[in-house]
Amino acid sequence: MTKHLHTLLLFVSLLLMIVTFSACSVFSSTEEEEDLIELKLLLKAGDNINPSQVSKRNPVVVNLYQLKNIDAFKSSQILDLYEKDIAILADDLVNKKILGSVLPQEKRAVTLAIAQGTKYLAVFVQFSNYSQAKAKAWLELKEIDDIEQINISIDSLTVNIEPVIEQSFWSW
Repeated sequence: MTKHLHTLLLFVSLLLMIVTFSACSVFSSTEEEEDLIELKLLLKAGDNINPSQVSKRNPVVVNLYQLKNIDAFKSSQILDLYEKDIAILADDLVNKKILGSVLPQEKRAVTLAIAQGTKYLAVFVQFSNYSQAKAKAWLELKEIDDIEQINISIDSLTVNIEPVIEQSFWSW
């Protein structure tokens, strides 16, 4: 009996050590976490987004990219971005976030963690009539500390992105 008790105590001790060390690693912050800047993002979809021959309004899928450089995104073709965005943007891609389906008239607030090294925030909307659409937009994050919020608007076959700059007390 004492042998089983000794084995059980040894097992429980090892288990407690594992839990303790894993808890330490979960709750300790890393340099990457400290370098993130959180920004509020407001996504607004119009009533008539993504019109097609079948329906006057349809949902879209929205992808957000944090980029070091915007050139590859700017010059990419819509179908290429749709099929192989990671490969096209690989050298410049810091992070990708898929916001998923956005419905007509939807408003969505998202908190976006901007990683260190991000110089541009780019948005790609998957419109069904992509050849007629303005499906890409981007924003240079120069003065990121002055940005209160980022607004993304989708209307018909167009996406736009713009910053809302914090008003300084001294700016009046």
